Amino acid sequence: MSKKSHPVTKIIIAYTPAVIWANLIFFLSAQEVLPSFTVSLHDFLFKKSAHMFVYGVLFFLLLRAMRQHSRNQSKFVQYALPLFITLVYAFIDEIHQSTVPGRYPTGRDIGYDMLGATTVLLHQLKLL
Repeated sequence: MSKKSHPVTKIIIAYTPAVIWANLIFFLSAQEVLPSFTVSLHDFLFKKSAHMFVYGVLFFLLLRAMRQHSRNQSKFVQYALPLFITLVYAFIDEIHQSTVPGRYPTGRDIGYDMLGATTVLLHQLKLL
């Protein structure tokens, strides 16, 4: 006879990777100085690619968690809710950055965050 996991345990297991990743984003946002290049174009490309990457991964981990614990949800909800959570976290991250000396919030960064998440979404939908 197999034991079934408690529903809360399943949710915790499903969302733990996303929570760990969100904490990594929070940690990086708390740094007063991040690595940078001396050439401004390289620096811009590196930092904006990093925004796209970390938020693409966050969206993917949230999507994965949703699929694991909410299989009875519609496909729309399974994709839209992680995308919305990613957007909210991007806003929270920019607010957090406003409290860090040497850092400042920009709406443009939220756009790059969501570009990364949307790229993963389109890939998951096999549209990209």
